[in-house]
Amino acid sequence: MSRNPSVRHWARPADRLLFAPTRDRYGVRLALVFGNHAPSGQCPYYAAGTCRHCDIGAGEGTTFTSELNRQRLAWFQEYYRQVLPKVVHLVLYNSGSLLNPTETPVDLLDEVLAWARSLPALRIVSLETRENTVTEFSARRVVDVLGRNRMVRVILGVETSDDHLREELLAKHMPRVAVKRAVEAIGSVAAALGAERIGATFNILVGGPGTTVRTAVDDTLTTAHFALQSGRDANISVDLNLHPYYRSIRGQSHFPAQPRCSPQTVVMVVSALAKEVIPLFPTAALFIGTDDEGHDRDLVPLGWPAITVRAAFEKFNKSQDPSVLGCLAETGRAVF
Repeated sequence: MSRNPSVRHWARPADRLLFAPTRDRYGVRLALVFGNHAPSGQCPYYAAGTCRHCDIGAGEGTTFTSELNRQRLAWFQEYYRQVLPKVVHLVLYNSGSLLNPTETPVDLLDEVLAWARSLPALRIVSLETRENTVTEFSARRVVDVLGRNRMVRVILGVETSDDHLREELLAKHMPRVAVKRAVEAIGSVAAALGAERIGATFNILVGGPGTTVRTAVDDTLTTAHFALQSGRDANISVDLNLHPYYRSIRGQSHFPAQPRCSPQTVVMVVSALAKEVIPLFPTAALFIGTDDEGHDRDLVPLGWPAITVRAAFEKFNKSQDPSVLGCLAETGRAVF
């Protein structure tokens, strides 16, 4: 933890919120989690009882202020001081929507982006937000603050393009037309400033509620095609974050019979994407996420050690080569 005694307790992230530096197709990748300014520190959608499959929107149990988040940024600078000069891809989270000024004030986000601009190797900043906060104005502002020679990637947590699964089962309240409107807004900024300045990333929930081992692959392929075609229609690049389903408190409550997604399902999904989708959209990068921010309720690993699975996924994230996942094909019920 920080050696600075002036940093208040809530400014220091819990261990579960400290993402280890890793690599993706672009280079060294680091994710930072800031506190949410909404009441109780909760994502408004989580507070309203939607987003039924995860607990991330619960936040950190307190309403943050700009000063607390400034202290957290200072803490991050000290804690990650050795890796920050090497970071190419910075990912920003706040347990909700970074483009919602109720959850992250505009001036604070500008300060974080201005600091990011000082990182010597930085080329990409990804930030997660809900589709209804993405407008041409909000997207262009972050691009302008980040400056030239760097790209903003707006992360949209669509999870699945299946309207029944997304809207009724997961209760995302994220209609397809709203997602397309957000992508079109990003496209308008790209048209004005250049496609190298802004793009999108879609989160896809693999093996989530309402799917089975047999249907998870088709659901992911369909969702990936929807995401990538939406980007093509708007003339922007789109990447995909694949998140294998794990059971959180909220997920267990709403979907008690839904099992976690196995590594074997992920291998099948990635292999199918490589064969059937990526050839149609060759610039798209895939990233398999394994961090659960402490919300995974299956606390006892089953099958192969988690480190084996993580290592294989990290190799894939860097190489984009599905063959590196071959060691997971017969691992039984390994967890992440």
